[in-house]
Amino acid sequence: SIHNKQQQQQQQPPNKDSDEAAAAANTLRSVQEIIVLCPTSASETLPLNPELPADLFTSCLTTPIPIALRWFVHQNPLSCSNLPPDNVDLIPGELPDRKTPLGELNWVFTAITDTIAWSVLPSPLFQRLFRQDLLVASMFRN
Repeated sequence: SIHNKQQQQQQQPPNKDSDEAAAAANTLRSVQEIIVLCPTSASETLPLNPELPADLFTSCLTTPIPIALRWFVHQNPLSCSNLPPDNVDLIPGELPDRKTPLGELNWVFTAITDTIAWSVLPSPLFQRLFRQDLLVASMFRN
């Protein structure tokens, strides 16, 4: 009887529909693992300002502390009128060293962004985006 089943399976033509369904399921699983970061919708444009980097979105992802400070100076001309935007690059310290002013700013920034994400995202998504992969976490945090 096992031999008969094997013969029947060999004689049946491949099921094209089931192969396509399996391929679609594999594609869907692959697509679920893709993360795409877009700065605008299709009908929007990035803000342009000669005092800010040309690619503001990428700058926010790669150097969030200096860009946030530059943005603050730019958005608050009355209270920051005597502060040249380039002075944000003069903050002493290193990002990973919490004992320095720049490191402390980075630590506070990380704590705030992680808390916001933890508060608004479903737990599995938060774990996936902020805890599983350090590079992904830094991109979403920034």
